[in-house]
Amino acid sequence: MIEFTDIQAVHRLEVATILSPEFTMPVPHVQNLHLIPQPILDAMRPGWLTGHHAPRPVTLTKLFDVFVTEEGLVFTAEKKLITQSVTQHTQDECHRAFMRVQSAHSVPEIRPSALLLRKRGDHNYGHWLIEVLPKLWVAEQYMERPILVVPELSAAMTHVVRDSIALSSHYQPEFLTMRNDDVCFFKELVMVNGLTDHGVYMSPLVFARTDAMRACVPNGSPQNLYVKRSNSNRQLTDYADIEAMLNRHGFKGVDPSELTFLEQIKVFKAARIVVGVMGAGLTNIVFCSPSAKIITLAPATMPDTFFAFIAALRGLDYHEVRGPMREEQTTGWDEPFSIMPSQIEALLAA
Repeated sequence: MIEFTDIQAVHRLEVATILSPEFTMPVPHVQNLHLIPQPILDAMRPGWLTGHHAPRPVTLTKLFDVFVTEEGLVFTAEKKLITQSVTQHTQDECHRAFMRVQSAHSVPEIRPSALLLRKRGDHNYGHWLIEVLPKLWVAEQYMERPILVVPELSAAMTHVVRDSIALSSHYQPEFLTMRNDDVCFFKELVMVNGLTDHGVYMSPLVFARTDAMRACVPNGSPQNLYVKRSNSNRQLTDYADIEAMLNRHGFKGVDPSELTFLEQIKVFKAARIVVGVMGAGLTNIVFCSPSAKIITLAPATMPDTFFAFIAALRGLDYHEVRGPMREEQTTGWDEPFSIMPSQIEALLAA
């Protein structure tokens, strides 16, 4: 049976607390609200409708003698799961991690001070760029060259992690890569909490060095983009018609998964209008110039406020179009859905 404990109740040192600034998030422009199932709509209301977000504390806490496994789950030496390390993890994932820590033998012990750069979904480009990398920017103000605990990733995402750190950080870091089924014991582990609460809150501090990264990359030619999604079930059933319409309007198709991190910055930095299905590659709108028009396309069943937060905090002209699922009874969102091309065309003309 898993026993949870609050971070305030464990052996720790409060390294620093900084205040994330207040901000106001406008209600996003969303079309086809009537298609969104009520439970999904209710889940998004806090993100969409809170409006004014008061200042919030962001904390750096050094923990002593802890285990790490799964996607950043942290257990005390007594095998209690620290609540603040649970970030969208399911009950099954927490239980699996607990059993792994309980039965682990010959666990590697990491003695130098380490910084945890892991969370649920950290293999995803968007999660890394918005919810993980900014923790390093906060921590390096108070730590001298810690070991960076990062996920073991595909070759492409490994390059993204290395390049994004090189472009935005003063560190020449030493990495400790962990698979989800690894267990490590840390004598000193620093956690950063409070930058994001997925779906509910996103601190302006997660963009503290975004403009500095943009400035490192040469300017490209201004263009309008539609973002392609390869190898994904979340696809438009009428994609051919939408692509043909966008081509008539002079849009260029781009698949971010085929580009390096620097190439993605360059392409989106020059974009005037971006159209695309919600997904990791669309996170690159963070590199667009303020006032760029963003049109995101999403299944009606997808409970996501991630891109609305990005757009609001980056000053983008954001529009969202929801579409019905091909299978009417489904509750999943990684499945085919449809959007009327005329709705996108009307937004382009507006």
